[in-house]
Amino acid sequence: LSHYKSCNLGCGPGGGVITRYNFRKVVRKFITTIQLLFGRNGKRRQHFQLFNSTSFGENDLLFRDMTDKLVVLPDDVDVSQVLGLDYVALLKGLGHEGSSLEDSVVRWCCISHAEQKKCEQWALSIKSDPLVCVRGVSMRDCIKRIKKDEVDAVSLDATHSYVAGKCGLIPVVTEYYGRTCAPAEGSAHLETDVFPSVAGVAVAKHSSRNIFMGNLGGRRSCHSHLYSPAGWLLPYTHTLSLEHNNSASCDPNQVFDEVFWKGCLPGSQGNLCKVCMGGTGEAATKRCSDNHNERYYGNMGALRCLVGDPSGKSYGEVAFLEQHSLHTNILSLSSSGWAEGWTSSDFELLCADGRRAALSEWESCNLGAVPPNTIMTRPVLAARIYNFLIKSQETLGANPNSEFKLFESHQYGESDLLFKDATRCFVHTSHMEYRTILGEAFYSHVENVFNCTHSDILEFCNKDVCSAF
Repeated sequence: LSHYKSCNLGCGPGGGVITRYNFRKVVRKFITTIQLLFGRNGKRRQHFQLFNSTSFGENDLLFRDMTDKLVVLPDDVDVSQVLGLDYVALLKGLGHEGSSLEDSVVRWCCISHAEQKKCEQWALSIKSDPLVCVRGVSMRDCIKRIKKDEVDAVSLDATHSYVAGKCGLIPVVTEYYGRTCAPAEGSAHLETDVFPSVAGVAVAKHSSRNIFMGNLGGRRSCHSHLYSPAGWLLPYTHTLSLEHNNSASCDPNQVFDEVFWKGCLPGSQGNLCKVCMGGTGEAATKRCSDNHNERYYGNMGALRCLVGDPSGKSYGEVAFLEQHSLHTNILSLSSSGWAEGWTSSDFELLCADGRRAALSEWESCNLGAVPPNTIMTRPVLAARIYNFLIKSQETLGANPNSEFKLFESHQYGESDLLFKDATRCFVHTSHMEYRTILGEAFYSHVENVFNCTHSDILEFCNKDVCSAF
């Protein structure tokens, strides 16, 4: 019985005192007064103990005997803040045996104008449950919205999957980047617990011959986005500049701010936003937004940042991104009209040991492995989201001539929209812990970093999951 903290059915809210709205001030005053007199440290607790029932021969009379104190709540507190978002989500999930439209709709979180367009095409192309595309502003925002029951699911990179796991969300499926998705005999879908990773790399222009890992101090940097594994987590673990002791801090934001002159790290602030461009047209947004509306966001955006904008004013000297779509993104520079004439031979990788190498040598010249993206949701929705995704995959896979491709994004002017373009299929992982999917080495690494990095989203999560007032 002493192991109840690690062996339980979940955490839930304690009891509460309720009253009529027009009687609340009287009750608040009464609760405050009786606790001052008869609470745990009350002035007259020798005469009567408010939170002790033993003298009456029972337990938990009026209040639970384990109560430490009653917290008086202000008027503007929502019931979900008192009960906890996880508990409210479970309550909403009760009694949903029917087939009403509200219960069958899947609300997908999109973080940009381009993702919204792709999501809407997805909704028009499938025959499974209705899909509604809901606009968020970042992966962190989507995690919050799922917790608040404003959306249902989103695909998250490995670092954000860690955050979502800490926030009480669970995996549904994981993106699979292997060469084939052929299922085993007797199985309808690929089932595996081995997930191919992608590689994080540092890239410089071939013409910038004096740039190496170790002498990046004072230069301009391009990062895919805040908290991204390849653009934020992995670069910080390597010696970026011999002149700057980046091992002195375990906060990547502080390391980058000290090492680089300026850069573009979408989602950050200060000098690490000065190279960013913002968005135009329908995707107009302020500079440094943590989504594809920022033209230097993501793997495609970091490459654009390295090449520079058409005016040649906003550019970087080194880009930190993922290798999997690099060649395709280089070709897209011309086809999208961003910049003409660039080929793979115009870029080189910066190796951790100080060498430079061709892009084709990424297996021996990279900054580390990046675990796959995972689609995550609230526990009560896992089965429904899984069925929706598998039906969607089957419907679209059965029609190879369909204009809509679930794992392609370049027709929308970006890369890795909703899912990574390297994805071949989904693998069922709702029976697995998110920690297992990430791998112990990556999990420990990201946990150590977040232990000393300020994060609003983790503060939000920690307040809600089994928290006390």
